[in-house]
Amino acid sequence: MTLPLSATAPPSSSGASRDRRLDAVRALAIVMVLVIHSASAGLLATPGTANWWGALVWGGLARPAVPLFFLCSGALMLCREITPKRILTHNLPRILCAMFAWAFVYQVHHLCMDGFTPAGLWAAVKSTLLLRHEFHFYYLHILLLVYAFLPILRVFVRGASRRELEYALAVWAVAGILFPLLQEFWPFNRVGPISAWWKMPMSYAAVGYTLLGHYLRQYGASFRRRWYVLAWAAGFTITFCGTAVLSLKSGALSESFLSGMSPGPMLMAVGLFGGILTRPKEPDGPVTQLTSLVARASFCIYLVHILFLQRFQALGLSGGNTPCFLFVPLTAAALLLCSLLVWAVLSRVPLVRRYLI
Repeated sequence: MTLPLSATAPPSSSGASRDRRLDAVRALAIVMVLVIHSASAGLLATPGTANWWGALVWGGLARPAVPLFFLCSGALMLCREITPKRILTHNLPRILCAMFAWAFVYQVHHLCMDGFTPAGLWAAVKSTLLLRHEFHFYYLHILLLVYAFLPILRVFVRGASRRELEYALAVWAVAGILFPLLQEFWPFNRVGPISAWWKMPMSYAAVGYTLLGHYLRQYGASFRRRWYVLAWAAGFTITFCGTAVLSLKSGALSESFLSGMSPGPMLMAVGLFGGILTRPKEPDGPVTQLTSLVARASFCIYLVHILFLQRFQALGLSGGNTPCFLFVPLTAAALLLCSLLVWAVLSRVPLVRRYLI
């Protein structure tokens, strides 16, 4: 189905009808996903070592990845009519088909590595059906919830003024982005347990990103581009410094500032999304054609790249190798190439293209 991570509606094959800027956002986001997973091994090193610092630089720069996908979802989907019937009969079933099929592929992959047995195969089937999926499939589970909310959000944005949208986004930013982080620190961690009810869980906070994506597409041009640069710079500073300080203090990686539902990655995502979306449209050329290709393949890349990462790690090759600052981008580039080759093959199979990638 050539399902981009940011929309369940397949993009048109006509270049004239595509927004190349959104293609650029999707392409950048999937590359960032590859960088995050390539840097994960290096981040497990002792905080303060050269390898750890290199992984933190790359991992910090790439943290807006998932927020960017949700921003694209809102920008693409909330400007059109979305009926509950289409969500229930078209969008959600396609995500479910891809999720269960590829979750089972990963189960079989692990089974083949550990030793294939009939009992193991039955355990793989049960694990797939019981939603014990590969770690990066969390995005697909959240995506199901996000798309279930789209018809409701569409009703809201259709009648909401700009100020009402800004109010809704402010409530989301406090409850879903800021408060969950502040709750870990004094004096917020001294407040009674009832305060935990105030924060928005990660899966529901993702819905707010879709609303933010719609807002930025509608009104983003009213902000000067320098504000997007400042938002990105502030976000990276918060992400990098917050992670460094807490990790060095505890002697182990602290992920509080690395979450996509925390202030640093949110600000970086706003800076990148707004900056790309408000730049002048460019004529088609080699760069725009490449970003369009990566954007179309982004769902398949997301689904399959961990298979290759696991094989690289089994061979002793990963972003955690020394020097980490060099191996992280090299690993990400290898994952991108391998995943694109898989997409190039699978996209030629009609049923697979429609329902699984």
